Amino acid sequence: HFHVVQQVDESIEPEEGFNENINRENNSIFDNRIKIEGFYGDGNDKDYCSWCLKAGTETKALSNIERMLLICDYKIYCSANARRCKNGCVDIPVDRSIEPTYLDHNQIYLLINDFICEVHRVKYMPLLVEDDGVTSEGDYVAWTGWNLSQLKDMTSLISPRMHKSKHRQPFEALCMYWIKLKTNLSFRQIGTLFKVQSKEESIRKRVEDSFHAISNYLYDAIVPSHLGINHLSRALAITHHTAYTTTFFGSSLALIWDGTYIYCNKSEDHKLQQETYSGQKSRHLVKFMSIILPDGYILDLIGPFKAKDNDAKISKAILEMNDNLSVICEPGDIQIVDRGFRDVAGVFEQLGFDVKMPGFLKTDAKQLDLDQANDTRMTTKTRWVVESFHSQFKKWRFFSERINQDFLLNIDILVRTLAGSLNKYRSRLFDGKSADDYALANKMLLMKNETSHLQQLISNGDLSLRKNWKTILDIDNNLDFPYLTIDFLREYTCGIYQIKQSSAYAKAHLYDHDGEFQFQLSSSNDSILRCRLHSKHSNKTLYLLLIHFDNHDSHDPIKDHYCQCKSGARKLGCCSHISTLLWYFGYARHIAWTPSTKTDSYREKLFTC
Repeated sequence: HFHVVQQVDESIEPEEGFNENINRENNSIFDNRIKIEGFYGDGNDKDYCSWCLKAGTETKALSNIERMLLICDYKIYCSANARRCKNGCVDIPVDRSIEPTYLDHNQIYLLINDFICEVHRVKYMPLLVEDDGVTSEGDYVAWTGWNLSQLKDMTSLISPRMHKSKHRQPFEALCMYWIKLKTNLSFRQIGTLFKVQSKEESIRKRVEDSFHAISNYLYDAIVPSHLGINHLSRALAITHHTAYTTTFFGSSLALIWDGTYIYCNKSEDHKLQQETYSGQKSRHLVKFMSIILPDGYILDLIGPFKAKDNDAKISKAILEMNDNLSVICEPGDIQIVDRGFRDVAGVFEQLGFDVKMPGFLKTDAKQLDLDQANDTRMTTKTRWVVESFHSQFKKWRFFSERINQDFLLNIDILVRTLAGSLNKYRSRLFDGKSADDYALANKMLLMKNETSHLQQLISNGDLSLRKNWKTILDIDNNLDFPYLTIDFLREYTCGIYQIKQSSAYAKAHLYDHDGEFQFQLSSSNDSILRCRLHSKHSNKTLYLLLIHFDNHDSHDPIKDHYCQCKSGARKLGCCSHISTLLWYFGYARHIAWTPSTKTDSYREKLFTC
């Protein structure tokens, strides 16, 4: 029948126009292109950059991942021959809205195949991959604490030591290690993130084995050269001084000591349970001693020690069992400590060191005297960096949360590896060598010998009588207090800590206790302001504050201050109570400051019994 039809068709003489239509229709079947709505780019992109559209520049081929990102993020189609400027160009591709995308059947086939390959790759792709072109620098830092270049450098250090296999590549194993320390996820969870291909019961074990192997490799590669009392010469250690230690203590080497701790689970072993229990914290933990240089460089991190050992006992043990301090320290060098080291101060002094420690109240005294308060401020001005280091260290959540006791066997390796890595890869916590730092340090040294005439007036009883004061009813209209800039406040307080505390004090005293206390001016001298503020620790404790100001002196508008709190007599800066009044009267009220109400809603959620 078909043959007959064919014969009939051949016997018919078609018209010329009909023949042309048939040929045109057949050609359209093979040459027909489909318009992809909403996408742009014709795919003819081998001779120019697909991002900036410039030709003649040095280019490199786009990877399949980069091509897929162009399609997904910018709706731009490009072929497998697409290229981009080798040294980078624009951040966002040039608009191609006048260049619609038409694809033939072969291009559509290749595009679908590329998408299938990409889906397959993503299905088995670990969380972090070296140079995948997708993961941002912020992602690397968020998951591991380090950027890509730092991770690559660590990988180059451990690769010669590490046995490679199809299940464990150096970069991936390194990322597993740092993710564990940064997030404290379980080994099983990390195995899921890295698509570890193994039996269910073996995934956790494989990640754990990689973790412990990397910890040893990194320790051997980093710690000997970047941590330990012996790794640094005295001359190099002194280069880590700041303007403040150099100005206050001269050429002597200054070391800052402080203890920190890592919480651990309760052990079934009774002896271990007793030795890791801290009565002060009412928790199980182990302790480490940090020895820091003034700019935040970690000289050493020694431990672990028993939970019941205090800072004084630990430092004494370090001095007795470790004579390496003599390698870089000389008689007359400075050891900066907190009050917890008072029992070991004598040991430091016997070794010829000068101990700098915050002052103690004398018997029956309620306030540090002027010299003690000033010396204490000089100590805290140089000591705060060790607290900043501990805060930075605990950002790796493994060390801030409670760890399993199985990690106690290698806790010193983990702690010292992180400390050595911070020394090697991170910038110093506090440079402190600018011209402004030296200017402030010299100013503090000069102010150390100044006295407070307001304190003398109070001691003589000249300002004690109520009749000597007049109450301020309208602060805005009746108080001609000078306007103070933030720079002036920062210089006057000798830092920023007190300024940061001011808003919380102002909210608590000027709003939460509205009308409970009064601001007063001296009847004989309207440039002396008096006020009472609550202690932030107890509502029952009130401190008397006085400020002597001069509204006509734009360079030195605050002449003197005094507060009855523990450190209120000092002339090196001021306490947080004085700072609050200066900040509020001289700055905040001029910018219409209002306190945050966010925490008020938290308090409202708490039940009252």
